[in-house]
Amino acid sequence: MHEMKPMKSPILQIRPIIPVQEQGERICSMATRGKCAHPLVAEVQVLFEDGTRPRWNVCGEWLTGHPDAITHITNKGFAPPAEA
Repeated sequence: MHEMKPMKSPILQIRPIIPVQEQGERICSMATRGKCAHPLVAEVQVLFEDGTRPRWNVCGEWLTGHPDAITHITNKGFAPPAEA
């Protein structure tokens, strides 16, 4: 299981990746902090303090287990799907 620390930057949107994509050139953002080989299920866009809006790919474990993701989905839902 991934370590799930509170995010410093707010989530702007979460877009499902349809169809789900195996990791290859695109990897789960959690893979930078450890190993993650789970399929990619969503793209998360956040807002940094400097105004930049990076997008990260995430696996299902992160999407359904991270408190900030759950809060965002509960309150705002999903954006239209991203193409894999």
